[in-house]
Amino acid sequence: MRAWPGWRRVAVPVAGVAVIAGISYALAKLSESATAVNWAQLASVALGVFTVIPTVVTMLRQQQPGRTSSPDQVDRAEQALRTLVRAQWREEILIRELDDPTPLPVRWRISGLDVMDQDDRVDRPRFLRSWFGLGRVRFDGRTDRMPEMAERFRKLARRRLVILGEPGMGKTTLAVLLLRELLEEPQPGDPVPVLLSMSGWDPGAEPVHRWLSRRLRENYPALRAPDFGPDAARGLVAYRRVLPVLDGLDELPRQVRPLVLSALNAAPATKAVILTCRTSEYQTAVSLPGGDVLAGGAVIEPRPVKSSDVIAYVRNRLAPGQAGAWAGVLSAVKDDPDGPIARALSTPLVLWLLGKVYIETRADPARLCDAARFPTADAVTEHLLDNLVQATFAAIPPEQDTADPHDHDHPFRPRREWNPDDAKRWLSFIAHHMSAGDTRDFRWWHLHRAVSRRWSILVGGVTVGLTVGVTVGLISDAVVALRSPHEGSLRDALLFGLAGGPVGGLVGGLTGGFILERMKGSSLEPAYANLKLRGQLRKVAEHFALGLVIVLPVGMLAAFALWRVAGIGSKTGDFVLYGLVVGAVGGLTLGLNGWVTTPLTSARPQAPLITLQRDLQLVYGRSLTFGVALGLAFGFAGTLVNGFSGLPGGVAAGVAFGVAGGVVFTLTFGFTGASSIYFVAVSMLRLRRRVPRRLMSLLEDAHRVGLLRQAGPVYQFRHAKLQDRLAQLHGDRDRPRPPRRPGPPRTDVTG
Repeated sequence: MRAWPGWRRVAVPVAGVAVIAGISYALAKLSESATAVNWAQLASVALGVFTVIPTVVTMLRQQQPGRTSSPDQVDRAEQALRTLVRAQWREEILIRELDDPTPLPVRWRISGLDVMDQDDRVDRPRFLRSWFGLGRVRFDGRTDRMPEMAERFRKLARRRLVILGEPGMGKTTLAVLLLRELLEEPQPGDPVPVLLSMSGWDPGAEPVHRWLSRRLRENYPALRAPDFGPDAARGLVAYRRVLPVLDGLDELPRQVRPLVLSALNAAPATKAVILTCRTSEYQTAVSLPGGDVLAGGAVIEPRPVKSSDVIAYVRNRLAPGQAGAWAGVLSAVKDDPDGPIARALSTPLVLWLLGKVYIETRADPARLCDAARFPTADAVTEHLLDNLVQATFAAIPPEQDTADPHDHDHPFRPRREWNPDDAKRWLSFIAHHMSAGDTRDFRWWHLHRAVSRRWSILVGGVTVGLTVGVTVGLISDAVVALRSPHEGSLRDALLFGLAGGPVGGLVGGLTGGFILERMKGSSLEPAYANLKLRGQLRKVAEHFALGLVIVLPVGMLAAFALWRVAGIGSKTGDFVLYGLVVGAVGGLTLGLNGWVTTPLTSARPQAPLITLQRDLQLVYGRSLTFGVALGLAFGFAGTLVNGFSGLPGGVAAGVAFGVAGGVVFTLTFGFTGASSIYFVAVSMLRLRRRVPRRLMSLLEDAHRVGLLRQAGPVYQFRHAKLQDRLAQLHGDRDRPRPPRRPGPPRTDVTG
């Protein structure tokens, strides 16, 4: 989200202070009434409307980083990023089974299409080509000989590579294997290869360097740590310390692809780059008006997979006793290379699907030889995609050995047992949600976009507003009644709080829900925590000072209102002392909140489930702490100025305000947190049977069994075809079916 204009960042806080001052003045005028009930009613409404403030604060916080880090800080950030990427892909390669000792040998070579730059701009000058014009750029390699391909990549003049191929031919797999090889055997001066999905990028609205910086900050939050300076991600891009491995140019709209190529050619920060795209889409992007080849980039394509390699690959994965059942399929591959089975199994993707659906489940593959049922290669592929989810969850049950405490650490087994049909239905909805958002990334903090507008307003507003309004109404009325000498005032105040509190709560809650709905497209990101004090004292002091500057004026206004309305204190000095105590405690608490939300430099790669758990703990922990501390400060300050008739009254008021403050801040500031919005969305979607109650657990298990891949804090389907097919199945299931036409009346001809 773009930063707000400067005048708005000034005008909004000024307007907020003016509103608070106006409320205080109104309360002072109405306090001339002989009854305290008027004050209780206005306090309930005013504090109920307080639920709107957190949403406004969240909007003001969404600003883009500014200055760039120093060269020394960028050096440290580069080392940290290399460590994070290496740890991330070591685990991911294990889960995706890309370290197979007998992998499928996919052969790659320079494309024969007219989609590559001039040879001298792609490869370093060679004797025959320079003097006699003989020979051409060579880039031959095999996926089972990756060190040779990595060395060939390093010898390219600009280290630019375009990986083309039809769907399922292993473009992303080659990019991942090349990334791993460049990471494991780095040479001096090598940048850090980072795989990024291109879905959703519009270079016309977001230039290359900004997009790369933003994606680095999103996928590797440790780069935001203060040790790396104000904007380490921006520095890494500016100093060319990152090798972007951009996956899925074909996932972008047709008119955007030429803009991407032009932007990469013009951007000084992307001298080296690896790009994957489907062959026909790349040809179109190069030929469209404004399009161009990737300057200085070698373009490679896969050769057709040999039938002998397919047969050897399948046989190596068969368990003892399975060979007889597979004789018919393997004969069809060998004897009929143009048949549907052989053509389907000529791609690495379909071979992987075959292993998951038939080999691992030990199902009978004889039905694949039925030409009437599977007349084309696409029919075979769709059949395997349709049965992949059920077959995977059925074939890989969770470990049940409770005597082994390490069973849950097995990287290839789910931690829970899922009904295969339910898992397919839920994952189909997730695929549909991602496709509707035109993205290949599932960000859990964006799930609320799948919920309709009326449900967002109704559930969010009513739940939060009523809870806050009733709590604040009861507590505030009880505090006033405790100071009243009249008999029965406590009972009357509590009854009035039950009646008046929800009014203010609904006003603020529904307004806050409406604002949250309008923020559907905004960048609501997870929070991160840092509780280490060593080396952070200066940062802590800065946050505390900022908190005092922000909260102290608010505390003074609140003290003025309570002094004039509720009669807390009889002297002007009491009002000042009260405001100083409340403002100081609130400022220190706000400063503590800003300090703990700073990421750690040594943070591990942020998996989706970990980011959700940390955001939940941090958001509610800091909200509850802030509310309780501020509430107790109210009571303590009131006792100091003799506003609650001694210590017992002050203690009672402090506890009451603490409970109210804890509830208010937890449900308001907490409700604007990414994890809170996520759980509201899950609850509403669960009522419609769209997702399970433990959605993140399902996605984690789908990742462990190989259906999903993990890219930082987001999940992606193992292959774009899988996401597209599941999204299509969800759409077919939800599409209303036409009514059946009544047939002719049946005639009984018997007898």
